[in-house]
Amino acid sequence: MAIFDKKGMLIIPNPMKSEVSTNQKTVIISELYCPQGHSLLNPRTNFNSYPGIYFKVTSPTQQGFVALSPIFGQVARIAIDIDLISGAIMELRCPHCDILLPIHSPCNCGGNLIALFLTRSNDFNDCVGICNRVDCRNFRIIESGEMITAAMLSRL
Repeated sequence: MAIFDKKGMLIIPNPMKSEVSTNQKTVIISELYCPQGHSLLNPRTNFNSYPGIYFKVTSPTQQGFVALSPIFGQVARIAIDIDLISGAIMELRCPHCDILLPIHSPCNCGGNLIALFLTRSNDFNDCVGICNRVDCRNFRIIESGEMITAAMLSRL
């Protein structure tokens, strides 16, 4: 791999592009729902032309909205009207009905994996789990009861 281009300029790879383009097995979350059946994907938050995963977050002192990339393994987020403090535990809520999103299981960081459902049936065997601790990168997809983690993507 070249370090400099033809003009002698240093080539700095864009991690957002390489993460999506070099992985032959890219998983895109195309449907996601709260327990009441409201869609958690919002086209106003765009990640590589895909609508972002959008939810309300609250802490004891503030509230706002967060959008996450729907590209599994891509760690990207947008915070709206809230300052996210690394290590803080947040409540995740539906942006439409304000229902508290359910806990799927404890996270190894001390937070909880919050369930975002892949279907309107609210089945914990078909969900995405994301940690409610700011900057914890633990997340997984559970589809038909089988878990997919970021580390497994290279083996798919």
